[in-house]
Amino acid sequence: MRISFFLIIWSSLCLSFTKGSGSEFIFSSNGKSIPLNIYFTDIQDKSISVEFHFAANEMFMKNMWQQFELTRDEAEIKIQAGYLKLGKEKDIEIMTHEHFGINNERGVEINQFLFSKKARINENFISDEIVEIPAGSVIAKHYRKNKNGQIVDFWIADSVKPIGLVKLVSESKKYPSQNYSIELASLLKNVAA
Repeated sequence: MRISFFLIIWSSLCLSFTKGSGSEFIFSSNGKSIPLNIYFTDIQDKSISVEFHFAANEMFMKNMWQQFELTRDEAEIKIQAGYLKLGKEKDIEIMTHEHFGINNERGVEINQFLFSKKARINENFISDEIVEIPAGSVIAKHYRKNKNGQIVDFWIADSVKPIGLVKLVSESKKYPSQNYSIELASLLKNVAA
């Protein structure tokens, strides 16, 4: 199963990030749900490291961590490096650009969700909406991206910083592995990498 996960950052808005802060989400696919935590593990002047943690359950037999180092300049945000760790294994896999979804012919790419300028994300704006999620009701901005038959709707709100993601729904008739949703459950603080 190939699944891409997204992080939305607007560096031009001068958002401040705190190491260990993030969000807990409910990730759902094929009628099953698991906790997904996304949080910042390192903050530097021109780079940010973000970690995704999927809890072990019937969907994932082992805990899984994905960590991405993002770098920014005035023009764009790029994935500089990525790492994968499964369960209690000591080895950490260095991810290739294929893992990032770069040049993926099957749908929306992860690099399409790294926004360095507010104008870039506004090209995808649909409307302001009230979204019902496990964390409660949130007023959020609705955006949409699509490519090769995959449609990704996502909702962003300043009230749920630092990640800002309220909900994400990916749908594809062509590739069933691209059918999933992510919904905000709570905000996180002091999470260790």
